[in-house]
Amino acid sequence: MGEVISLKKNKGWVIFLFILVIGVSALLWMQGFGPSGLESLPKEKKSPENPPAPLTQQIPSPSEPRLPPPTRQPVSLLLIGVDQRKGDVGRADALMIVTLNPSRKTVKVLNIPRDSKTRLVLGEGRLQEDKINHAYSLGNGIPSTVRTVEQFLSLPIHHYVKVNFSGFRRVVDLFGGVDVEGSRNFSYKGHTFKKGPMKLNGSQALAYVRDRTGGNDLDRHKRQQQVMRSLWKKGTHWSTLLKMDDLYHILQQHVTTDLSLQDTWRLLRTLRLIQEENVEVLHLSGRDQWSPRYYMIVPEKERQRVSQVLREHLELKSPTSHRP
Repeated sequence: MGEVISLKKNKGWVIFLFILVIGVSALLWMQGFGPSGLESLPKEKKSPENPPAPLTQQIPSPSEPRLPPPTRQPVSLLLIGVDQRKGDVGRADALMIVTLNPSRKTVKVLNIPRDSKTRLVLGEGRLQEDKINHAYSLGNGIPSTVRTVEQFLSLPIHHYVKVNFSGFRRVVDLFGGVDVEGSRNFSYKGHTFKKGPMKLNGSQALAYVRDRTGGNDLDRHKRQQQVMRSLWKKGTHWSTLLKMDDLYHILQQHVTTDLSLQDTWRLLRTLRLIQEENVEVLHLSGRDQWSPRYYMIVPEKERQRVSQVLREHLELKSPTSHRP
C-alpha cells in the first residue's frame, strides 16, 4: 500500500476521494447492497503469494497535465467504517472489500460480517481469537485490521479507506437529510422509525442503518442501501458544488486513506467503465455460536470458497497451502 495522504494538504484530492467513496457506494446499492493521525503499514509487508505490482506511482508534474489512465491491474480496496468517540480509539463497525478487475470490467463486493470469529493479527507478534472487527480496537487500528482481513481471506489488501461515522452523520446533515422507505416500525438509540416514507437527519440515518435489534443482516443491508442511494443522488447533484468547502472540512477530519491522488483518479476512471450488471455481491455464510458472547463461525470450506473467488478476480494463483 502507498504512503498515507494528509487530507489537510490537498483540498481537491478530498473531493476526488468523496466522489470515489460515493461512486463505490453507488455500485453497491445498484446491486441491492450497502455498507453495513495514523501509522502506515510497513512498505514491505507480507501478503499472500504473487500480489500484483504496487499501483502507486509518482504523480505527474505540471508539465504533464494529462490525467492518469484507468488502472490496468486488478486492485483490492478495504472500506472500514469506524465508530469513534472523543477520547477513545474507536471500533470497526463495518468492513467491506471491493475488488476491481479493469480488463474484465467487473467489480466484486464482500461485506465481512463483523462478528466473524477469526485469528486477529494485533501487531508485535500478538495473536488472538475474537471477532474480526475487534482487530481495530485491540490492535493498532488500521494496520491490525488490514493484516487480519488479509489473513482471514488469504488475500492482499492494496488500499484502504477509513470513514468515521461522525463524518457520515455530518455529510447527511450537509445534504439536507436522506429519504428512505421504512419496512416496519422500530426504535433504536432514542430514535423512532415508522413504516413508510421518512426523511432522516444524520443522527437518525446512522441509527437507521446500524439497528440490529430486529430482523436480520439482510434487513439491515436493505436499510443501508436506501440511505446510500439517497446520499448518492444528493451527493452527485449540481447543488453539491456549492457545499464543497463544508464537505472538505468534514472529510479532512473523518476520512483517512493511503490512496494517492493518482490512485484515486485511476480508480475513478476505471469505475466509469463498469456496467451495473458487472457488479457481483458476495456473501459469507456461517453458523451462530454463543460462548458466552455471540460469534459467527465461518466454516473453513466457505472461507476458502469466497477467498478463491476474490483471488481469481485479482488474477492471483491459488494458495499452495491452507492458512495455519
